Amino acid sequence: MKEYLISLDVGTSSMRAVIYSDEGKVLNSFSFEYHTTFPKPSYVEQDPEIWKESALYVLRAAGKYCAEQDILPQAISITSQRASMIPLDKFGKPLHDAIMWQDKRTIDICDRLIKECGLRTLYNKTGVRVNPLFVLNKIIWLRENEPEIFAKTEKFVGVQDYVTFCLTGDYVTDWTQASRTMLMDLQKRTWDSDLLKLAGITEDRLCRLVPPGTVAGTLRPAFAEACVLPAGVPIIVSGGDQQNAALALGVTSPGKAAANTGTGSFFLSYSEKPAFDEKSRVLCQAGAAAGTYIMETTIYNSGAIFRWFKEQHCPDLAEAGDAYVRMTEEASSVPTGSKGVVMLPHFEGSAAPNWNPQAKGLFFNLGLGTTRAMLIRSIMEGIAMELADNLDLMRGLIGDVNTISVAGGLNRSRLFCQMQANTYNARVRRPQNAEASSLGACMNAGVALGWYQDLNMAAVALGGKSDLYMPEEVHIEQYNELRRRRRALYDALNDAGIYKMFMEPL
Repeated sequence: MKEYLISLDVGTSSMRAVIYSDEGKVLNSFSFEYHTTFPKPSYVEQDPEIWKESALYVLRAAGKYCAEQDILPQAISITSQRASMIPLDKFGKPLHDAIMWQDKRTIDICDRLIKECGLRTLYNKTGVRVNPLFVLNKIIWLRENEPEIFAKTEKFVGVQDYVTFCLTGDYVTDWTQASRTMLMDLQKRTWDSDLLKLAGITEDRLCRLVPPGTVAGTLRPAFAEACVLPAGVPIIVSGGDQQNAALALGVTSPGKAAANTGTGSFFLSYSEKPAFDEKSRVLCQAGAAAGTYIMETTIYNSGAIFRWFKEQHCPDLAEAGDAYVRMTEEASSVPTGSKGVVMLPHFEGSAAPNWNPQAKGLFFNLGLGTTRAMLIRSIMEGIAMELADNLDLMRGLIGDVNTISVAGGLNRSRLFCQMQANTYNARVRRPQNAEASSLGACMNAGVALGWYQDLNMAAVALGGKSDLYMPEEVHIEQYNELRRRRRALYDALNDAGIYKMFMEPL
């Protein structure tokens, strides 16, 4: 008898409920798109209520489909974006919009933490680099700038934690999400008392810590009724979206790597024990396979830039079916190198390899002959080359990587997959199920439900076919030269203090 579950994937730009069978077949999926807001320069926020509304919408659609097909889902497995922060009152109501993972308001606080505590000291304890990306500094900002809200906050939660609370009424988080807060001791996998003192909070103001793949609770009756789902369905916290993507992409043993490109991009590799980059550029976090670790580098904005360009500069494509397909077709008409146009994808700062929160996005070398197609291709090439820089960091830690597994929305484009193969000088493998995060959540939940003995068996059962892209010799050196030029451009701006200058108000 076949069994089924729902993977609830809470992204930065949209939420998806994907119905999986125990054979890994996607029966149907339902999505709801939303936007972040930018109330001030360097501020990135989102109304937490949108995640509750989105969960109701997609789970209701999934519930109706299951009822029509006479399917009984065995569980809902949640995976989500990481490192955003929501303060909740004693009733579980948000007191402030979520301060998102891309937010840069805490640059000064991060500088202060590095000066007072030491970059390497905090990195060795938490596995993450002091940066506005993470949660500790966001809590400090709230304490210093919104003291009334800070005082009223009963729980500081992340996005997965908030959705889990909405569904179950319980405050639970897992090791993968906690390892993005800069509040958890990575090796002990417990909240750290010294880090809590820096934040000015006690452990009871955070969620209960559990391994990824744990049943956090059951679906509330009121929520179940609204979603046409049975009350009491187990809710499983599967963990961070990128850790789950790593599971689905086969990053389950040493020497394997993957690149997942959604709103941002992430390079991922496997480690059985914590491993640290001597320059603190590569993050080490708890993996979705409980007890393992994932090495990760981050690009804040990639697919988000493609979406921004579509919305701001391609209004004629809005009614033309899939606008992204049309954009890719335009980019295909331009040769490698975008006829000299270079794009730096630092629209909300640069994470790895530069770790420069003051960096900004840039189109360079424009002329009166520059076309929209050139700009679109330069976006794709800029993202691919930034990913290649991150791969170089990974290769320095784990050795050579000949095959890179890829997933995420931008990888639906064959052109982008081929660009990556040429830029990485490596084979690129694209699974036919491009939604790796939801598949990883399905794998984790399948083990928790007893469908599979372990994650290796889940991977065999759920793994599907893949497309393979080989590097093209004629383009490899072209991209090497392009990377040298874009590095020179970034260094010239950074060394001259241009980024810092433009962060200051007039």
